[in-house]
Amino acid sequence: MTELKKKVVRRDDASFVRDRGKLRRVVITLYPGGTIGLRPEKTRQEEIITVAGAYHAAVKARVMKEQAEKRAAKAAKKKQHKLGKARS
Repeated sequence: MTELKKKVVRRDDASFVRDRGKLRRVVITLYPGGTIGLRPEKTRQEEIITVAGAYHAAVKARVMKEQAEKRAAKAAKKKQHKLGKARS
């Protein structure tokens, strides 16, 4: 893989955030040294996160989603089981 020697800035046309009452595109900056910067377009305030931190957050979000789906399926199964008993 190519090593990052200077910062790379890209604007994401598909992602928007509301900032100071306006809908703005997200600007992503990749910095050498394994950090990522995220900011609304036409602003200076940038949120910095390490690549490892972003990966950890993504894994945590995926696990939480899977757990929520599992809980919902279990609750639906329990509700279905309760309805079956009530009809008997």
